[in-house]
Amino acid sequence: MKTGLRILSLTALGIASFATLVLADTVTHASTPAARQSTDGFKENHDKKMAARAALLGLTDTQQTRIKSIVTASREANAPLRLKLADNRKQIRELSRAVPFDEAAVRALIAGGESLRTELAISRIKVRNQIQTVLTPEQQAKAQQLRQLSPNKHRVLHRDGEM
Repeated sequence: MKTGLRILSLTALGIASFATLVLADTVTHASTPAARQSTDGFKENHDKKMAARAALLGLTDTQQTRIKSIVTASREANAPLRLKLADNRKQIRELSRAVPFDEAAVRALIAGGESLRTELAISRIKVRNQIQTVLTPEQQAKAQQLRQLSPNKHRVLHRDGEM
């Protein structure tokens, strides 16, 4: 029987060691220059996509400047909401691990998160509407055609061909 317990404890020790190594690797990777460059690469790729879209739509420099200012203002205005949403997710994670589990508290936090997500969705729709007003009717038609050719499958609004 002692042999069985010893094997069980060695197995548990092995699993714990493996988990520690994976966690350490994840934390170390997140702080490496390569990981930081991946976010820089994302921004660079995003900028290239935006420039390509501007070229496809034939946006003038003035239109591009107005659109950037609309997006920047929205991003700044929504920063507090995004922080609240991140805090909400953190609280939900913490409560989900608590013993005993407090279902009512988790439900309240989830409802609060839905409210924040609704506000952010309304803000995105407002931004899209403001951007539409910057475009000429021809550019609006071209944008609609482009959306139908390559819809963003991650957002419900895009699935219906909406902007």
